[in-house]
Amino acid sequence: MKRELRDLLRLVNRHPHVHQAMRAAIAATGAWALVQPLGGPADQYPYYAPLGAVVAISTTIRGSIRASIQAIVALALGAGIALAVQPAVPWELLALAVVVAIGSFVAGWGRLGSMASWVPVSAMFVLMIGRGHPEGYVSGYVGLTGLGAVVGMVVDFVFAPLPLTRTSVEVRKVRVALADQLRDLSDGLRQDGLLSRGEWDERRHALIPVTRRMSAMVAEASEARRGNWRAHRWIETAHQQYERARALEQLAFLVEDITDLLAVTESSDSTYIALGPALRRPTAEVLDALAELLADVDSALARADRLRQVDKALAHLVACIRQRRQETGDDMFSAGSLVIAVRRAVASLVPEELTDELPSRH
Repeated sequence: MKRELRDLLRLVNRHPHVHQAMRAAIAATGAWALVQPLGGPADQYPYYAPLGAVVAISTTIRGSIRASIQAIVALALGAGIALAVQPAVPWELLALAVVVAIGSFVAGWGRLGSMASWVPVSAMFVLMIGRGHPEGYVSGYVGLTGLGAVVGMVVDFVFAPLPLTRTSVEVRKVRVALADQLRDLSDGLRQDGLLSRGEWDERRHALIPVTRRMSAMVAEASEARRGNWRAHRWIETAHQQYERARALEQLAFLVEDITDLLAVTESSDSTYIALGPALRRPTAEVLDALAELLADVDSALARADRLRQVDKALAHLVACIRQRRQETGDDMFSAGSLVIAVRRAVASLVPEELTDELPSRH
């Protein structure tokens, strides 16, 4: 039984939509049970309470409050439009067209967010379903939906979501994608001949989409901490995730720059070769060491060891660049740009106290 419970909790933590579905079910059933003994409009329209509860459920507490307020405002606006149009336009078909037109226009107000489409829907409901007793219908419709929204907010607060596990998964995916990209670039440099621009492009990974998903999850986790009574227990973990995600975002752009640099200046289609046979292998060793650093970035001890490997490989590459400059008289600007990009990548990944330990930093 304990094992099944652990498996269930692991599933919920890895998939926030499962947690959200469970909260929505609790909120809907709670709202339905709450309105049963109320009588009046609750006897006629009890289904609006669970509707409001489901609408209020969100991935964050702030999102729940925002969705609830937007939904209630949208419903009230739609109801107000219908109540104003109904006595002024006696023809039902024309009244329907008018309330839909006005409601759709009001829905363009950006403050209503995803609930904006509820304005014309609410207007139609009040006009068509509530005709004959519109005031009673509006009080039941808006009031019961609002009551359900309050239930949803309470459920979200009690079972406050904090999607740290899912965020960790997304951070890990970005790390793996960046490490794979670096290894593919290194492998390209180790080939016997120069790759063409097309062959370099075949080794280009789609880094930006995975990075954006990670950033969205981190932003959601950051918002989920606000007003969350559970957040203080995980504040250090959340801060570490934020710092790692920010570093990986910077690194993704730097890896893209390195990829572009190699595709342009180390290609058989290029008239200017930046590295050449003497520098390709030392550069490949640097990229491999950087990929290994990424693989161990979660462990402080491994990170310090991997950092020294990167520093050693980078120092060797710099020495080779200097020797090449002396032999050829070339300015080696492109090779120097690559060194700078790698140094910036390392700086974005590791804490300052570890970089200060390296001999080349003194």
